[in-house]
Amino acid sequence: MLETKKTSLLLLNILEKITSDSSLHSRFLNTLSYLEYIGNRKMLKSLPSSILNHFFLDHINEESRHSLILKRLAQKVAEKDMTFRSDEMIASERAYNYFQEVDHYSLKFNFKDPVLNYFYTSYAIEQRALLFYSLYNDTLKKKSFPFSLDVILNDEIKHLRLISEQIQKRDENWQNNLDEISQFEHKKYFSLLVDLEKSVFNIASPFPPYFSLKKNKRRFIDYQI
Repeated sequence: MLETKKTSLLLLNILEKITSDSSLHSRFLNTLSYLEYIGNRKMLKSLPSSILNHFFLDHINEESRHSLILKRLAQKVAEKDMTFRSDEMIASERAYNYFQEVDHYSLKFNFKDPVLNYFYTSYAIEQRALLFYSLYNDTLKKKSFPFSLDVILNDEIKHLRLISEQIQKRDENWQNNLDEISQFEHKKYFSLLVDLEKSVFNIASPFPPYFSLKKNKRRFIDYQI
């Protein structure tokens, strides 16, 4: 359930709009930088110094580096300095809640090994990031932008492999737990996409706004995940 045709189409529709507008594009990149920053901050807060070996420090460092890369790209597109103020991002509250809710959901399992919460949250979100960044990167290359996300994607692939190894070593029920957490993550990710769409297309409606564009008219389609 990690990826469906509908989530992919919705994201591609959003990316098409965003990458056609430099103001939207810079705020989008800045939002992605914010998400990477949240990940870095969560690791610093949740991991005790007594366990910080090379693996953990490397992951913390790379999350910070990803945030910096995306921030620099955002500022390059915007041609100005940017902070993490809400008016300089897109759907920033939902982006923050997405990360928080996935992290809090993994706590319900009450793992005997407290580090498993970090591993499961990281795996679910980074697996999503790999799919998300891949589609975004394809859009950038298709439109011949002078930058790509190749470096970040390579890091995400490495992270997923290492985290998967740790989860399988530490949890006998890893497959069931990972499936459940990934299903929850998918729902929160879809909510994030819907809020991004509302912001990007300036939709004001009490109904789910998932749509595709055809001949400049909105064609609403089935909202099932």
